[in-house]
Amino acid sequence: MKVSRTLQFKIIWENKHKLLSLNITMRQYRKCVNFYLHEIAKGTDITKLYYMAKQQYNLPTALIQTARDIAKEQYKSYTNNKNNSHFPHFIGFMLMRMDHRSISFKETNNHFKMWANISTINGRVRVPITSCDRYIEELKNNRFKAVQLKYNNRGLYLSVTFEDNRVIPSKKDFEYFIGIDRGINNIATVVVQNKYGDLLESRFFSGKRVLEKRRRYAKLREQLGKKKLWGVIHKTKNKERNYVKDINQKISTEIIRIAKKYPNTVIILENLKFIRDKINWSKKMNKKAHSWAFKELEDMIVHKAHDNSIAVRRVYPRGTSSTCKNCFGRVRRSPSARAVCETCKKEYNADWLGAVNITRRFFSYMLKDLGCSESSPRQGNDESEGVTAQDQYGLVAQLKVS
Repeated sequence: MKVSRTLQFKIIWENKHKLLSLNITMRQYRKCVNFYLHEIAKGTDITKLYYMAKQQYNLPTALIQTARDIAKEQYKSYTNNKNNSHFPHFIGFMLMRMDHRSISFKETNNHFKMWANISTINGRVRVPITSCDRYIEELKNNRFKAVQLKYNNRGLYLSVTFEDNRVIPSKKDFEYFIGIDRGINNIATVVVQNKYGDLLESRFFSGKRVLEKRRRYAKLREQLGKKKLWGVIHKTKNKERNYVKDINQKISTEIIRIAKKYPNTVIILENLKFIRDKINWSKKMNKKAHSWAFKELEDMIVHKAHDNSIAVRRVYPRGTSSTCKNCFGRVRRSPSARAVCETCKKEYNADWLGAVNITRRFFSYMLKDLGCSESSPRQGNDESEGVTAQDQYGLVAQLKVS
């Protein structure tokens, strides 16, 4: 399986003329993308647009072709998303995609170890770049797939994407199963089981600090709004977003560390793609649910898992916290994390129970021979709530026979 990873490098300036060349090139590149977008929408033959774009924007050939590719991707995304009423049109600085024809890297013995040679409207521009030593070594020893030049308030950066081959375990090789229940009070609850159903390890990642940080930022923005300090409000939103992203990075890294302790592991997640469509609670709870960064955490887990040759599967989410692990009866959950079985009166932590039943649901998928993809299994939502309580020892019996 091919796995991509992206490393970031910062461009260090030597003179303003190089900065000006890159600045003009990025602006012309944005105009070229917008040109392709609007012409594609008109139905113009795309093969006839190259010479028009070359004449108007004077960009190198490779940049015109990547601008065309971005425009095609954006237009396809727009037409496939029926809920999007805004036609894509870029303003300001947008990222500039480059390939081996547009950029190259060279190591030197000067003060700066690594230099980038970038195609611009005014010819090639040679600029020094910097990053940690490990990233520099990666850049020297690997052939990159693509590079994106992007601008933010701190300067210009190069995001270099590499592609590697990884051997991901298949269903017949799975030995250990890691069920992950994502939530708001507990960002992630992790339960490790083997194929015989034995519980090996549990871990809770609390979300109290994130909730408190969000509450403080919301209070701060309320005070800033009264003073009409809109620019400061925008900065606080970026700080809050970066804080949550950092927490998710740490949690995903710790989950992968747990998974690497066991051979032939599969991580099992809930498919929460449309979970926000049915949110209609109180104003306070709606705000919490809509600020829940579950997809960001999922993307980080999937990316790091595949990079470490760990399989990932997803299961239908409904009812995973409402079935007893002991007697398979219905569980009544309180507003807190406490959950009690109506039949055997056994008490659980609801998030922990959800993580256990996520794995059990995947066992039932294996019995039904569902799940052929390494990352996104072919699965339906035809399960009733009772399927969550699929007897995992039925799978054990089959495994022993086979």
